[in-house]
Amino acid sequence: MRAALVLGTMLLAVSCQSSRKKELPPPPPEPVKEVWKYPGEWTGGKKPVTRMVVNVDVQRAMLYNGKNLVGWTYFASGIPTFPTPTGEFKILEKVKDKVSNLYGKGFDKDGKLVNSDFKQGRDLLPEGGRFEPAKMTYFMRLTGDGVGMHIGPIPKPGRRASHGCIRLPAKMAPILFEHTPVGTAVTITGSGPDYKTYLKEAAEKAKANAEKLAASKKKAAEAAAAATSATTLAPDDPNGPKGGVTTPPLGAPLGTPASPPVEVKTAVPANAPPANN
Repeated sequence: MRAALVLGTMLLAVSCQSSRKKELPPPPPEPVKEVWKYPGEWTGGKKPVTRMVVNVDVQRAMLYNGKNLVGWTYFASGIPTFPTPTGEFKILEKVKDKVSNLYGKGFDKDGKLVNSDFKQGRDLLPEGGRFEPAKMTYFMRLTGDGVGMHIGPIPKPGRRASHGCIRLPAKMAPILFEHTPVGTAVTITGSGPDYKTYLKEAAEKAKANAEKLAASKKKAAEAAAAATSATTLAPDDPNGPKGGVTTPPLGAPLGTPASPPVEVKTAVPANAPPANN
């Protein structure tokens, strides 16, 4: 009798736990629309966004206030070689006029564009060249290593296009920035690595980039040395200065190269008597 009572109590406890699990509300399904018109829509008025569900497979983010859908937007996440990590994140900070410290454009010393996808730590600028960082306006950070949401080009809505960040349409980005406070939960779902795997892959890429940059620097140094050697004459080269050298001009800075001697001729009047031999 006592054993039956204990068994009944255990079954009741398990039943209650199972009941609690069933009571937890499932994530709200993505609403079905006949036509998803780019770039998105906002129906939340002045309400804040309390949660985002970002699906990298369909390239759309659903915006919620509590359980109520208050908007959605297209975006462009990372391409397969630079994937956006999946999992649970939060908005860590917001910077309206942020620029990238990694990606941008590379120009030569004359201002000519030589690399439209320049990356610091991977690519080498020509001597005298400059780096122009990419704009990341209305930036909302998701990870400590730089993944975030910001305005960016979306060449083909519904397809991935970025280096890992979530690019937002220019029309929707300021709305999300205004209504999404720091700390808002962001769930990223779909095909992509979890954050731990993402970090491991990123470290491997950083190592490969460092090796590529070192090789580029070595190649540039060898080319510069070869150019210098090609324009430097050997001391006994017949094309070099003739007649030996003299000391540098008086008052010249230390290290001034000596100049070849100059033959000085004295002018002689036409009616002068012949010189005595």
